[in-house]
Amino acid sequence: MIINHVHIGIYKITEGSYSDIVEYAQHRLAPFKRDVPGFVSYSLTDVGDGRFVSVSIWEMREQAEAAKSMVAEWIRSPNLADSIALEEDLIGEMTTLAAFVQDAV
Repeated sequence: MIINHVHIGIYKITEGSYSDIVEYAQHRLAPFKRDVPGFVSYSLTDVGDGRFVSVSIWEMREQAEAAKSMVAEWIRSPNLADSIALEEDLIGEMTTLAAFVQDAV
């Protein structure tokens, strides 16, 4: 059993497409997060109806809280402010009960 901490953001796309958001996240957010101590993983999920979920996993709760603060700044930036609206912003403890280890990215 592995305990990590997760930052989950639920967003509405207000301009552009999910592909646009993925492109931005892949080239701007992911590289930055990778360099932050305690980073485990970062993913986006298209849940339909113009909404997506962002999930970043961290070793400690404090790191997840810091990620939440960073994301709050990013979504107010000119690049994202008109493209997405934050609907819900959550921090929690994640218990991994099973996993398949592979080079994901």
